[in-house]
Amino acid sequence: MLTYDEQEKMERLMAKDENFHELITAIKKDYHLTLSQISHEIRNPLTYMDSSIQWIQKMHPEVEHFEFWEQMKHDLQYLKILMDDLSAFNNGEQLTISKISPGDFACDLKDTLLPELLNRHIPLLIKLDNTYPDFYGDPIRLKQAFINLIKNSMESITERGRITLKVFTHDKRLMIAVKDNGCGIPTEHQQTIFRPFVTYKENGTGLGLSIVRRVVQAHNGTIHLRSTVGKGTEIQVYLPLLPTSHICI
Repeated sequence: MLTYDEQEKMERLMAKDENFHELITAIKKDYHLTLSQISHEIRNPLTYMDSSIQWIQKMHPEVEHFEFWEQMKHDLQYLKILMDDLSAFNNGEQLTISKISPGDFACDLKDTLLPELLNRHIPLLIKLDNTYPDFYGDPIRLKQAFINLIKNSMESITERGRITLKVFTHDKRLMIAVKDNGCGIPTEHQQTIFRPFVTYKENGTGLGLSIVRRVVQAHNGTIHLRSTVGKGTEIQVYLPLLPTSHICI
């Protein structure tokens, strides 16, 4: 996987030379196609395995007492999550642009996550002004990105805590931030957590924040991280209010 600096260098080359732009675009398309084909070939037998395990347990309930049965189901579930994350990561740059209301977007996020928030006893506060203008983006990809951010915040809270979703306009851009008062991110981890397959969670795939960065960059947006161990984390996403010709579609 390319580092953040390598990706920036590639973008500069694409902007500087049309031949480079066409070549790198063709390479990226081939990469996405290859990853999609590999994911498809793995997902099919994985689905069959899952069905077989469910059928075995139904026909032979005694297998539940086998020492490694639950671990096998857990590992299979992890593989399914990994395949879903790989698919989301691979398609993060493919956008369908439409007009989005910031207020509706924020409320939809909260409604989607409300059952899990209630189960964890974590309030999600929304701070926005209904006069904010609509913006342009892919509502599905952006929702996917911010669900990842809010879930990360939920997982960082071990005791009583709260999460705040803030929406502001700043310097002709829309800023959407997710702030929590959870455990915070150590300084030595902050430079690497957005890299693919880098995770500091026990059962993480290392793709959640990579998906977020991929989606935001596809929108010509930027991400800023502020975090202090023991106090919490705030991740700010800046997005253009108007669509540009450089947005990846």
